[in-house]
Parts: sequence; structure tokens; C-alpha cells
Amino acid sequence: MKFFSYLLLGVIVFGVAEFLSIMIGSALGSGTAEIGLVVSAISMLCATVVICTAIIVDAIRSNTQGK
Repeated sequence: MKFFSYLLLGVIVFGVAEFLSIMIGSALGSGTAEIGLVVSAISMLCATVVICTAIIVDAIRSNTQGK
């Protein structure tokens, strides 16, 4: 269940990063078609970092609670 919540958190972060990246690109004057690949890469990277960080923190917490 906790890994599902990590995945859900990653999807939420992906959506927010995607939306913000598109809005920033539009505000700078370039259309969404020109920066679409970069926006998707940034969003996927953000989501991956959040999921991996949450898993690492959970693993560290589990290992230190027993000591």
C-alpha cells in the first residue's frame, strides 16, 4: 500500500511539473509544441526523483527504528 502512495505522489508531481513547465514556456513566449519534449523530460525526472527519495527515506526509517 505504501508503494502505491509513492506512485500516486509521483503521478501528482508529474502532473504539477508538466502544468507549470507548460505555463512557464507559454509565459516566455514559446509555444507548447516547441518545448514539449523538454517539458515531458523535466516532469518525468521530477516524478522519478520524488518516488526514489520517498522509498529511500522509508528504507532508512525502517532500518533505524529497530536500533
